[in-house]
Amino acid sequence: MPQLNGKSTKQLLRFVQKIVPPLLPSLHKGQGMPPTSPYPINPHVANFPPQLVELSYTGAPYFSAHAAAIFGADLTHVICEYSAATVIKSYSPDLMVHPYMYDSSKLPSGANEDTFLKEKVVPKIESLLGRIHVAIVGPGFGRDTLMLKTLETVIQMIKDKDMPLILDADALYLVSQKPKVIEGYEKAIITPNVVEFARIAKALGVNTDTDDDVGVTVEVSKKLGVTVMRKGEHDLIVSGDIVLTSDVNGSLRRVGGQGDTLTGIIATLVAWGINYGKLEPSKKDIDLSLGEILSLCCLGASASTRYAARKAFEDKGRAMQASDVHSKVGLAYKHLMEDENLSHL
Repeated sequence: MPQLNGKSTKQLLRFVQKIVPPLLPSLHKGQGMPPTSPYPINPHVANFPPQLVELSYTGAPYFSAHAAAIFGADLTHVICEYSAATVIKSYSPDLMVHPYMYDSSKLPSGANEDTFLKEKVVPKIESLLGRIHVAIVGPGFGRDTLMLKTLETVIQMIKDKDMPLILDADALYLVSQKPKVIEGYEKAIITPNVVEFARIAKALGVNTDTDDDVGVTVEVSKKLGVTVMRKGEHDLIVSGDIVLTSDVNGSLRRVGGQGDTLTGIIATLVAWGINYGKLEPSKKDIDLSLGEILSLCCLGASASTRYAARKAFEDKGRAMQASDVHSKVGLAYKHLMEDENLSHL
């Protein structure tokens, strides 16, 4: 049995705390320390979102990227559709926004989609991928045909670079249509809600007509070969035979953007966790497999998001919005990542 199974949330969060790097005056922005160092990287996170056609969705990549930043990522990039860049940038001067993508309406008359992608999109994204440590794909992406083809291309580019990858929202729709785009990629995390999980399970031929949520989620994780963060009343995190449950009390109010907050926090923790895994055994407090690291990062992000939402709800009640949750992310980090006693949990 994996060493994390059966542990309480407090015990698991103490494991998560061990992968968080210290803040030192000797480190510069985004510095990647060598594997022999006791200090993991301060990550650069990239978020690949949306088309402007569905303008309301421009909030999703903002909340995801902003959550990564305020939880501890040094630099956060948003790679988006050309027309969406100004809108997203207007939300915050802290995010670096790159208008490298195009929806079908921007495709020149008679142009071949594959050629257009190869010549106009891929080189720009390729240049940026060398500067980041983890990628989020899907929030606000939309289902325009050219955008989905771009998404598929970007996923393959990220896999080719052996980079950690978090898939949410419309990236999960792509997985439900083409499971092979992510099948067997061990550094991938999918974050489905109830509807998204059902779609993916159906595509994999997994029967969901059962009360055995754990068994079904384990089957999906094993068939896809990825870590599954199944959102619900209690978030269920499965990576093969590793099964964790996040049962931290959250908010009674559910708001749009909360799932995007979760993916952003996962990304920052994963960047730290992957580098923790590269340390020499003598530098580690606990030796963790890749699946255990990714599972712990999901657990830490789930607990932090739920804690932030609970605190926001205590302040705002039914008026709570995603921006109120974000105002509490720093507090969640302080109370869950820095307090060894977890006395605020």
